Amino acid sequence: MYNLLVSLGLALVTFVAVALILRPLAGIVPALLVFGVALFLLTRRVGRKVDAEMQQLLPMLQAQQVDRAREHLEGIKRRWGKWQLLLEGQIDAQLGMLDYVQMKWDEALPRLQRGRFRNWQAQVCIGAIHHRRGELDKAWAELESAVGTAPKEAVAWLVYAHLLLRSGERNRALEVLGRGLQALPDSELLQQTQKDLANKRRLRTDRYPESWYQFFPEELVKSHLVRGRRGPQPGVPQPRFGAKMAPRR
Repeated sequence: MYNLLVSLGLALVTFVAVALILRPLAGIVPALLVFGVALFLLTRRVGRKVDAEMQQLLPMLQAQQVDRAREHLEGIKRRWGKWQLLLEGQIDAQLGMLDYVQMKWDEALPRLQRGRFRNWQAQVCIGAIHHRRGELDKAWAELESAVGTAPKEAVAWLVYAHLLLRSGERNRALEVLGRGLQALPDSELLQQTQKDLANKRRLRTDRYPESWYQFFPEELVKSHLVRGRRGPQPGVPQPRFGAKMAPRR
């Protein structure tokens, strides 16, 4: 937001200066140019700063230092959140993901909702929380948003189909997988899942990518217990920041 305000301020100063020297109409084009250049440079500057700080986050998550990672994200939000439009919400979504993988659903939901705009991971988590609460209409609406935001993400379709199946909506689950295959016709994972579901075979989530457990951390905990060993903090998500967090223009 500060980027936008500073750019508007510089554009206004340019407009007034040119208007006083020449005439008001002559100030429009220079003001627009100054606004565009200033916004681009400020956005790129903030993006680089945020990228550099986000690089420090990855080792914390890999070492399962969730509390330290949370503090780091909060610090980034304080320093840069008000500079870039939507950045605060995006960081809130990542904080919500940390709560989510620790199965703190109540704490995760409001943070995820603040950062759900064009964030399919946050939208899937929100849908899964609603499903856990038995709020099925809200769950399906949110999962529809998720697959609409990221139709090329197979995991989004898989989570949607699995939650429908768990609610006894087998035919709707097949329909969702069919739509997923329209978007991803070469996805062997979606093809096999659709085939297993159509033939009423047990769906094998152990064939799914590791990101599956990001949305079902309780399953990862259960798998560690079944194996009789103590596992790491369940499903800590790897951040997707960089240009997505602070878009360059």
